Amino acid sequence: MKTPGHDSSPTPSDKSSYDAEYRRKRKDRKWELIELHHRVVAEDNARNPKTPFEIGLKSRRLLRSGKVEILPPEYGRIFKAFEEFITNPNRFPSLNAWGGEAINNVLSRTLIAKVLACMLPNTDLIGGRVGLPTEAGLKPISYDQLQEEYALRFGEYISPKSFAKVMKYLKRAGYYHSERINVCVDKDEGTIRSAPSYKQFTIRFFNDLKVVRYPNISELILATRKRQTKKGLNFHWLSFRKIASGIQAIYNASTLNTYAQATSAFFSEYQPDLAPS
Repeated sequence: MKTPGHDSSPTPSDKSSYDAEYRRKRKDRKWELIELHHRVVAEDNARNPKTPFEIGLKSRRLLRSGKVEILPPEYGRIFKAFEEFITNPNRFPSLNAWGGEAINNVLSRTLIAKVLACMLPNTDLIGGRVGLPTEAGLKPISYDQLQEEYALRFGEYISPKSFAKVMKYLKRAGYYHSERINVCVDKDEGTIRSAPSYKQFTIRFFNDLKVVRYPNISELILATRKRQTKKGLNFHWLSFRKIASGIQAIYNASTLNTYAQATSAFFSEYQPDLAPS
């Protein structure tokens, strides 16, 4: 309850200063990760000068701890598809048809391929959900976190504006869907805060990607999932109630789980119990 006559809400100038400082800190963090990328690559090349080391569109990832992690083998074929898109815009037909004039530009295609390479290692390849699996469920990750992944993978800075353009192209092609998560943090004032959105690749994206539909790659994906579930990881979306830490839910994950059910239908032929409930 607020004291009568006293308004504790921030003034517009206070909020502007806070937002500017917040953006600066996020940008500084990305530059720290860019420096980490270059340091790790340089150290590996110093140890093995005859075999140049890179991360980029390779089946590995750099963690924030500085450790390089080898990705499951299916990612080698997935990243190869992104490389093919750079030189062949029709490698992803719907993106070529509906993405807009930018798809004709090789620099734009390169940017899209690189962003996809940052998103797919953070994606449930069976249901299409983009997030971090935990024992409680799949936790949505923010666009800012994905931009940090870009810094770690490529040692380059991508602006939020450029990243948003790629999301626009993917949505235009019918490849990607997202739903905002808004939390009321002050009922009296009606103050709303946003959590990272639910993010979802669609069945159209996976059909155009193709490689995940090949029987040998499907078996690799299923084997990876089996190992992950044995560790106790859950690939259904966290409910809004859990995300909001007990605050009343104003959005739930049922719509996105419907998307995931359609996307994962292909895999139910191999292992029916994988279909989301």
